[in-house]
Amino acid sequence: MTPWGWAILEHYDQLIYRLEFWGGKRYPGIQNLVSDPISQETVDYLFLSPHRFSLKPQGTEFQQSVWQALLKIPYGTVKTYQEIAMAIGRPQSVRAVANAIGANPICVFIPCHRVIRSDGTLGGYSSGSGVDLKRQLMSAEGINLPSADLSS
Repeated sequence: MTPWGWAILEHYDQLIYRLEFWGGKRYPGIQNLVSDPISQETVDYLFLSPHRFSLKPQGTEFQQSVWQALLKIPYGTVKTYQEIAMAIGRPQSVRAVANAIGANPICVFIPCHRVIRSDGTLGGYSSGSGVDLKRQLMSAEGINLPSADLSS
């Protein structure tokens, strides 16, 4: 259990391979959940001391470049999909960037929730409760959210 609900965690020692919330596109159902005490300890410690862990998401070279760009977005700020595409030197690849962001396997710590559309709307969020979770994560960072009626 995380501060934002149930999540699946894949880890080995101090390496985090996956942290995604239940209820999203990849993990739609919450059935027969079993909390593993060791994994819960790891989640608790991860949220208290994230700098003690190494993130090891698995993905293509392109996805890795996008996820590295996300790690450079300062806490409490947002970037657009277009800005991320430009940051990785692929300004014409906005749709591919959005797909790579949607495939991010380590939510919160690779901050895909900090990316919005160029028109200021939130865009999507593939983990947990979707845009509602994205809004909660942004709010927790003190990010001024776009108008509620412009949520997607």
